[in-house]
Amino acid sequence: MATALPSTAWHAIKLHPRPPLPQRRRPLLIQSFRRSDFDTFARRMASDRQYFVSRRLSFAVQSANDRAREIDREFEIGNRWCTFSMDFSRNWPRYRRQLTGFLDTPLGRSFATIFFLWFALSGWLFQCLILATWILPFAGPLLIGAVANNLVIKGALSSLDGRGSNSRKSEPEIIDVEFEEK
Repeated sequence: MATALPSTAWHAIKLHPRPPLPQRRRPLLIQSFRRSDFDTFARRMASDRQYFVSRRLSFAVQSANDRAREIDREFEIGNRWCTFSMDFSRNWPRYRRQLTGFLDTPLGRSFATIFFLWFALSGWLFQCLILATWILPFAGPLLIGAVANNLVIKGALSSLDGRGSNSRKSEPEIIDVEFEEK
């Protein structure tokens, strides 16, 4: 025996014989602050008086530092740079001699000429000069100070008199030092 459908269900089947199509989502509308939102925002900020920018900035800096340390540990960049700089500073006189020896040959002179022409004609020379006019006024004193600190011999100087004690005289002592480059 067939059961009869209620009249509302029969009308629903007649009117909608197919299953309903999935409804489309309405596009997301991005709206700027409405007046009430802005008033709430302004009141909250005025009562808080702390915008948390410094906290967010310090968090970003801390995250960048952590990531840099992680990359350094993974690729051992710090150790490699330390080794390279020590090797380069130790062997710099030999490298300089080899470079000047190469540049004194006809092949070296032609290489230097071609490099200078490329450097000038490609525009890199002028870009470096323009950049130097902006950077050198600030970096120049720092570089001069760093070079001067490397060239200064530091240490306490004192002379011993005949009794083995320190003699303090009012006149300065002159020390003659000669350097020999290897």
